[in-house]
Amino acid sequence: MVDWKSVADFLSCIAVESEETLLDEGQRASVMELARRIGKGQRSALLADEVGMGKTRIAAALIHAVRKAGGRTAVVLPAGLGVQWQQELRRFNADDRTLLPLRSYESFISGFSGENDAEGSERRKRGHKEWLTYRRQQRELPEGGWAAEKIVMISHSFANMQFPNRGEGPASGWRRELLPNVSRLVEGRRRNLIRNNFYSGELGHVHASRRAAQEIADAIQAHDLPWDNLQNDQRWLSSEEYKRKILPLIGYGLGQFDLIVVDEAHKARGADTSLSRILGPVSWEAKSPFRLGMTATPVELNSSQWIDTLERINGRENHDQIAALSELTEWITGYVTVVRRIQTEVLDKALAEDFATTAAKFCDALRPYVLRRDKRSDPEFSAFKEMHGDYREVVDVAVSPEAEGFTRDWLRRFCAAEALSLLPQDDPRVKRSRLAIAQGYGLGVTTEEETDEQAAQDTDLVGQARFWKDAFSSGDADIYSHPALVAAVRKIESYTDAKEKVLVFGKFLLPMNALTRLLDAREMLRRLRDNMHWPASGIAESSIAAVAAALRDPVFAAPIGGVAEINKILKHRYDEWASSRRTELSRLHRDIEGLANQGGTAAFLNELLHRSADREDLQIGTLLEALGDRRQVADAPWTGNELLALFDSLLQDLASEEDGESRDTQRAKLELYLQDYSGREGNFARMMSGSTAPQTRRTLQSAFNRASSWPMVLVAQSRVGREGLNLHEACRTVVLLHAEWNPGIVEQQIGRVDRKNSLWLRDWRDWSPERVGPPPRIRVHPVIVSGTYDDHNWQVLKGRWLELRAQLHGDVLRPHQLASEMDDTKSASIELVRRSTPDFSPPCGSYPGQLAEREFCKKSCVSREIPERAEN
Repeated sequence: MVDWKSVADFLSCIAVESEETLLDEGQRASVMELARRIGKGQRSALLADEVGMGKTRIAAALIHAVRKAGGRTAVVLPAGLGVQWQQELRRFNADDRTLLPLRSYESFISGFSGENDAEGSERRKRGHKEWLTYRRQQRELPEGGWAAEKIVMISHSFANMQFPNRGEGPASGWRRELLPNVSRLVEGRRRNLIRNNFYSGELGHVHASRRAAQEIADAIQAHDLPWDNLQNDQRWLSSEEYKRKILPLIGYGLGQFDLIVVDEAHKARGADTSLSRILGPVSWEAKSPFRLGMTATPVELNSSQWIDTLERINGRENHDQIAALSELTEWITGYVTVVRRIQTEVLDKALAEDFATTAAKFCDALRPYVLRRDKRSDPEFSAFKEMHGDYREVVDVAVSPEAEGFTRDWLRRFCAAEALSLLPQDDPRVKRSRLAIAQGYGLGVTTEEETDEQAAQDTDLVGQARFWKDAFSSGDADIYSHPALVAAVRKIESYTDAKEKVLVFGKFLLPMNALTRLLDAREMLRRLRDNMHWPASGIAESSIAAVAAALRDPVFAAPIGGVAEINKILKHRYDEWASSRRTELSRLHRDIEGLANQGGTAAFLNELLHRSADREDLQIGTLLEALGDRRQVADAPWTGNELLALFDSLLQDLASEEDGESRDTQRAKLELYLQDYSGREGNFARMMSGSTAPQTRRTLQSAFNRASSWPMVLVAQSRVGREGLNLHEACRTVVLLHAEWNPGIVEQQIGRVDRKNSLWLRDWRDWSPERVGPPPRIRVHPVIVSGTYDDHNWQVLKGRWLELRAQLHGDVLRPHQLASEMDDTKSASIELVRRSTPDFSPPCGSYPGQLAEREFCKKSCVSREIPERAEN
């Protein structure tokens, strides 16, 4: 069991000794406050900092302190955030080798695989070894078992694993091997291996399952752990029943954890979700564990979600703690009620005093559990707000019937959808058309054909429905001419024409795909018109319709011959460019070969470029892309001396503080760094959806964060890109293609560009009042079709957004109320409301005892080390 007093001491040391580049003042204050609470015996906390304030960095500091004190940590997170967590953990420990998130039961079992598990031909055995080696090199599987890992990252969806029956008979196969093996081992018996029971290729997983069973049985016996004894043949258990029995055993196989960190702790709130199962039976916790929840939106749709989030991090099995949390409901709902009154009633002294009293109770109720910093505590944000108002600018892209692209065909469709929604209907597709038409994912109504008898019984109502269905499906309108997509394209291109990047969020793949292809098609035609390079030798078949739609715009002159002629032009230009590029790369190779005689970095670079003859172009192309942002003149021809100088600066940036890194170490770090560079110019617009491979997501994220590289537009599916991803380094404009119901989701979406060291912050630092035009802002543009259900959706969302910001950001007063501040009868009440808004930020600077703690750290923490404990 970890010594939490030692953890608190180490955490205090981190807060005191960290440089500004590692932890800023606000983050140090949070780390110090965590140390204080841990030292006082608190064993849970909700870190609810606003998006972009550096929650992961604070959590990484706590994990580092736990590790130094000999403890183990489980980080439960959305799987797509694994790479970013690895980067943050390496900031505190350069040698950190934490695995990528554990996603599936198969990966869990594979963690117990040995090189000799495969049976059959030599080719199959060799393939198994190569597969196992690759998974370990990619940091997907452990070298010495899960329990030997000091930090284990687990995907939120890990406990969604299935153990299905095969047909109606008994279930078999390697997925059902772990439970009976553990049962027999604990009871002192063995399970025979009957090879005929398994399909070809399963035996490797069977051997790994039995190895896992041995470790789990040893843990159960050594620690007297509870387990659900197998009374009957497990093959007849249902999938859910088998999973209920197996989840605790999986937890034992992962080993005991002292610290559980839950990233995006607001997700999957139900008690029977995968995340709840991971925090329940899958987590084998020490006797005195600490749980840290992390979320920027602990409450999204209603105030009761505070209780749900706090229950999750305090352990739902702790009934005394849950009873205490339920008592907070009165103060939370009371605060929400008085906020609504503040925003709807006339503000007077009595109402302001009522708000102050209720807000104080709300703060007192939540402060023991919650630690939250928001932009009010950041000097740069507060300075902007004092001089220029809100740094975010939300401007609707209103699509009205008078807007460009709103043709008669589309007007007929929208009217038909509204009319159909008002008629009695049993067909859900017809009802849904009202929702679908504005967001571009339902462009027709298909119903079963009527019989002659039904047609004979036609009434006026049925006739009206048939009329509007025909109107809905008539005309030549297609997805590429959808008014919302046309408006989104115009708004996006107003920024990309000025060399600014745009992040687009949507929910539905059909319009997202159409938007991506249309943007690409228009940029291709624009470059053809202006005699500029386009990185393709032809038009993909899937993009022909988008190109045809783009050619309808009069700004692009369609060549005689249409798409076929465009393909000829593209092929000719691409061949010329490829030939020129090969010549340039060959010249650079010769330059580096000549410089290699100098030895040192030049010889190392020459060795890398010639290590594999068939990959030279790819390697140097990737390197040129990686060094592109370091150039002073981006469009100038490369020279060998410039390439060598920038390569040397890259090696210096990648080097650790230790002197004398070997060439093998430098090569490994360089290869890891270059994984985020494709060696291709990519596409002007790219889409990131649930089907996008993890490595592709990482490459897209890295490329989007570079000002000089494509994509200029990233179209991200909301459930994939809205949480955790850093997309802020080269973008400060967000377009919301599809309206959301949940204001917490919108906050998360905007938070992708509203983060520490964002492009907006850099632009603000460089801005001066003498410049022409307004100061820089983060721009948010929801695309709304006026007069539709989409419009109503957005109005409801804005009301919920105001309620959320009142609870989390202190934005209680509305603009029209602030405008009356000059009124003497109102100013005192407004000031009282301002002073009373809830604030859960940690004490910054000094609080009672903090100065003494810092002096203690300075004296005792510099040389103090606690040896890591032996594994359980």
